[in-house]
Amino acid sequence: MSDLIRLTGLRMTGYHGVFDFEKTEGQPFVVDAELELDLTAAARTDNVIDTVSYADVADLIEDVVSKERFDLIETLADTIARAILFSDERIRATTITVHKPRAPLTQEFDDVSITVRRAREDLDPMLVTIGTGSVPRIMKQMEAEAAADNAAPTRDPDLPASFPVRAVLALGSNLGDSRATLASAVDALKAAEGVTLLNTSPLARTKPVGGPDNQRDYLNQVVEIETQLSPHELLNLVQRVEEEHNRVREERWGPRTLDVDIVTYAGAVIDSPRLQVPHPSAAERAFVLLPWSWMDPVALLDGTPVRELAVQAADHGDVERLE
Repeated sequence: MSDLIRLTGLRMTGYHGVFDFEKTEGQPFVVDAELELDLTAAARTDNVIDTVSYADVADLIEDVVSKERFDLIETLADTIARAILFSDERIRATTITVHKPRAPLTQEFDDVSITVRRAREDLDPMLVTIGTGSVPRIMKQMEAEAAADNAAPTRDPDLPASFPVRAVLALGSNLGDSRATLASAVDALKAAEGVTLLNTSPLARTKPVGGPDNQRDYLNQVVEIETQLSPHELLNLVQRVEEEHNRVREERWGPRTLDVDIVTYAGAVIDSPRLQVPHPSAAERAFVLLPWSWMDPVALLDGTPVRELAVQAADHGDVERLE
């Protein structure tokens, strides 16, 4: 069962109808919208970034109603529904009712309305194809904005976040009691000032990638945190956690008691002498991607589903999930 966000009785002027005067003079339309999504994260964090803004949805509906021109309110409702799904991947489905209280009827009536429901699986085959194949302007605009958004911003690694942002960290160990080490490292991150632990993946047993022969298998884990620390401050923190767990840097890809890497930071690109984010090899490492996908099945890395990247990774068959 999904949680719901409802907007009812949104009133605005539109220019829709089969008669010419309807497209030139305009008339009032009323829209009800119901969004199906998971609100668990928002309820837990009390943070607006973890939910869908109903104000943004209302603005989007108004844009479609006021800027497009359709003969049928069926097409209007379908366009609104698809635009909403396209606007935020967290929305699983939406139900849209369009009321046309001044429809050109000769009889007395209270209202004329239609209701459509569209789910995310309905989006791909006809992402922006409406009616006879025309693409409404609002959808073209949204496509352009989405393409621009895919260019991740470059971030100053010394600049703290102005509000809490999310980061994904990858942990690994193949010396000593690795299971206890990972548990202790997660506890240290959880207790660190300026960090909130949001989620942890199951453990994975993995084969070593690179480095000397005859290494032990690794235990790997991925965690998601929220922080306002700058990227370099977060790097200082994870390196301190490594040192507290006797990490020694003597050999590249050699055995280690603990390795903690910053995989992502607020969807930003960071390129400094000390830190590169997204982590340069994360997209090719199933020992990172698979635990990450177990923790968050809808996670994306550079716009690609993490679960898809994991299947393509060369070491995919060498990762074993530990319950």
